[in-house]
Amino acid sequence: MDWIAAKVSEHLLHQKPFVCYAKPNAQKVVGLFQRTTEHTGFDAYASGFCMVSFDGKSKYMLRDSQCDLYVAAFSIAAYAWPVTSPSFSSDEKVHFEQLVAKALQAIQQNRFQKVVLSRKECVAAPHLDVFTVFQRLLQFYPTAFRYLWYHPETGIWIGATPEQLVKKEGQTLSTVALAGTQLGPNHADLVWGEKEVQEQQLVTDYIAAQLQPLTESLTVSAPYTVEAGTLVHLKTDVQGVLKGDWNAVVDALHPTPAVCGFPKQEALRFIQDHEGYDRTMYAGYLGEWNKNFNSYQEGDSDLYVNLRCMQWEKDVVSIYVGCGINEGSTPAKEFMETVNKSMTVKRAL
Repeated sequence: MDWIAAKVSEHLLHQKPFVCYAKPNAQKVVGLFQRTTEHTGFDAYASGFCMVSFDGKSKYMLRDSQCDLYVAAFSIAAYAWPVTSPSFSSDEKVHFEQLVAKALQAIQQNRFQKVVLSRKECVAAPHLDVFTVFQRLLQFYPTAFRYLWYHPETGIWIGATPEQLVKKEGQTLSTVALAGTQLGPNHADLVWGEKEVQEQQLVTDYIAAQLQPLTESLTVSAPYTVEAGTLVHLKTDVQGVLKGDWNAVVDALHPTPAVCGFPKQEALRFIQDHEGYDRTMYAGYLGEWNKNFNSYQEGDSDLYVNLRCMQWEKDVVSIYVGCGINEGSTPAKEFMETVNKSMTVKRAL
């Protein structure tokens, strides 16, 4: 890993784009380091690693033909969770709870069934070692997609996301519906409330409906509980065989109700009108595009929703967190859900 760390330092110094990442349950880091500072743009028919914003307007790609590839193994060591106490300002709490209250009022007016609201926490970090933070995420969240990304136009992003957008292996597509959050990880006695069950079902139904015309042999599993660090979520697996255009699949799924809401356009309009900041790459997606860099299989893709993430810029870390709001939501509980999610990232700082 030392030589990948050296490449990271070199590329940051010379402002060259790169990404380092490890797939869920993998103990291998893949690094793509672009040889030049040039931004060649996103090409749906090229292969490489992509990062796309929440609104889909900003698209970046590290093309494998323009990158040096590095792979390094690492081991998961036994560790104790860092002791970190939840912290937040009263102003943040009041503002977010007022936002949730507005959303609940819109739901009562039948404007939409669900909306996903988010906020940004800023933490001073003048001497942050980004590769060390990435290494901590590798250890803390072995079942997540963990990454460190840099591009001169986006800055540095680091994350450990539990949610796949979609995966393509040959003509087989697989994705997940992930919604509902509780503190864990010992979830043997967990009971999911109607709010979380309904939220999960909305996401599942949307994904199945979007994939139906683009696939055949579509199957949907029963929901089950999964761990994501100290949190647990409800998850459903969806799989089918591609019969249409791969690009149409990605466009149809993003953004899902898990990061936007339902119906999509009404929820998106509420977010744009009331959230009060630009999500940029948060709740967008990233991952391998048209090539699996573990197996070197051409044509395969593996994309993840950019959650549990942070951006480091000008000695400040911006941590992005959100939660789904439906008719069973309460403002105070939803705010604390975002606080718990922010701890996922903070304990790696």
